Amino acid sequence: MNTMLDNNIPQHPPLPPCLATKEDRREFIFGLEEAIKNEPTSADGDFLPLEHKFCDGMYVREIYIPSGMLLTGKIHKHEHPNFLLQGTVTMITEDGGLIKMSAPQSLVSPAGCKRAIYTHTDVRWSTVHVTESKCPEEAVEQLTVASYEEFERYLEEN
Repeated sequence: MNTMLDNNIPQHPPLPPCLATKEDRREFIFGLEEAIKNEPTSADGDFLPLEHKFCDGMYVREIYIPSGMLLTGKIHKHEHPNFLLQGTVTMITEDGGLIKMSAPQSLVSPAGCKRAIYTHTDVRWSTVHVTESKCPEEAVEQLTVASYEEFERYLEEN
């Protein structure tokens, strides 16, 4: 039986005890990221088709991810909206557990969120970020961090 999260996204049954805590899930996602780096059905996102749009202090980033891919996202400094525009994914986050969702769907990622995603079908996923930058590489540098240690330092300084 599926349960629903606050934003009506179906959630899978409870995770196994080895993924019971936020720290366990965080460690699992980073371990998965390390394990899949050289696999043909994984991606760091840097070679996947991206569309960038900038308008009035916002950066809209849309990515196309083929079916059967396993990838992890970056750690974002700020909460931001996400839109699953096409396809079906299963994802795990440190806060949300294991979730399977199909388009159309929207959700808000909290600051510091990192996720691992498996695409069951071809997927189009879009995020919206606040930034004055007009350069994708500069925007990513401003909006994300490489580690949770860096995220904690960012929080302390801001």
